[in-house]
Amino acid sequence: MNKLIHRIKEKWGEKGFQKYFRNMGWMFVARVFTLLINLFVSIYIAKNLGPEQYGTFSFIISFVSIAGFTLFAIDSLLTKRLHDDKDNTEKILGSALIIKFINSLITISTATIAGLFLANTSTTILMILVYSTFTIFQSFNVIDSYFRINAKNKSISILGVIVVIFSSMIKIGILYFNLPLVYLLSSYVLDHLMSSVGYIYLYKKYVGKIFDLKPNKNIIIDLMLRSWPFTVSALAASIYIRVDQIFIKVLLGSESLGLYAIAVRFSEVWFLISEVICISLLPAILNSEKTDNRLFLNRSKNLYSLLFYSAILICIIMYFISPILINTLYGEAYTESIWILRLYIWSIIGFFMATALNQFLFAKNKFKTILSMNIVGMSISLILNYILIPILGIKGAVIANIIAYTLPFLIILSIRGMREQRISFIKAIIKPL
Repeated sequence: MNKLIHRIKEKWGEKGFQKYFRNMGWMFVARVFTLLINLFVSIYIAKNLGPEQYGTFSFIISFVSIAGFTLFAIDSLLTKRLHDDKDNTEKILGSALIIKFINSLITISTATIAGLFLANTSTTILMILVYSTFTIFQSFNVIDSYFRINAKNKSISILGVIVVIFSSMIKIGILYFNLPLVYLLSSYVLDHLMSSVGYIYLYKKYVGKIFDLKPNKNIIIDLMLRSWPFTVSALAASIYIRVDQIFIKVLLGSESLGLYAIAVRFSEVWFLISEVICISLLPAILNSEKTDNRLFLNRSKNLYSLLFYSAILICIIMYFISPILINTLYGEAYTESIWILRLYIWSIIGFFMATALNQFLFAKNKFKTILSMNIVGMSISLILNYILIPILGIKGAVIANIIAYTLPFLIILSIRGMREQRISFIKAIIKPL
């Protein structure tokens, strides 16, 4: 114990550690607060809409995320480019903003056209069109990338808290006055509009005018050409994360999807927390990969250990408190969601591990390996959902998801060239401290 305390004190004395700890602290606290508020609002939405209408609501969100995939997925590439080429920050941000705008127009068009063929009513098509417009304002999250890569999360985190408070009040008001579902979906577009205004204000305050960003044709072309592994990877990930809900809606109906979506929602809360931890630590991972491979592998082991045992603990706790959560928060209409959540929550183990592995693959520029992992996950998810849902119903979707989140990580970890990460993972399990 004394050795552990001494080690903690030693680490706290490092300026780099304090910088990353504060960076993660602001981001983590803000994200947890945001998650709690969003969870409360989602509970209020589910209770007011009921399983069937909540199923339709979840279907539209899932449908847009799959049908309206972005043509150029540059987020991860942008983070690394900003980290490696700080002298051209304005050109990189301006170029990324142009690409994001192109993406938003493609997303809106693709989602709406796909809706014409697959949605069953004109009202659903309208809601798909309205909801997909959030991507226009989401383009300004390139500014968010700049602040995060420079470990300046305080202002961005405060902005996120302010936006979620205002947006929650709007959503509750829409439900209170029993307005049509399209108004509720429009409120999500408003969320991104408020965030984009905040991003522009913060950039102008701390860096310069947003109009000082200078798009560069060579950078735009380079980002587009180099983005294809990330684009295919993002599409594959979007499909295998959301396709189960599309299958359930088509094969089992809106009410079944509404019951299932509750379990997904509770699990996604933990998904986001794992992503916050990884995103916050990415600058430290990138730095260690450049300077000290031993330190890089040690950070790999520590992150695997943190996420693996956190996931196990979360699963055990959620298994026992699921009846209390569902019955207290959602009521009798969602009682069937209890057993779904008890099973579905175990999918977070595979998700946590895959999220951690992605950071290290990214630091090593193994973009094609990331692509392979997501394509394997997508293929497993499509095949198993197609086979198991008609036979086992919702339980089939749960089983398919647990396997689809876990198996790709284990497959990629076992291939040639992954020996160091494989050893780090094994050490993380058997010797976490």
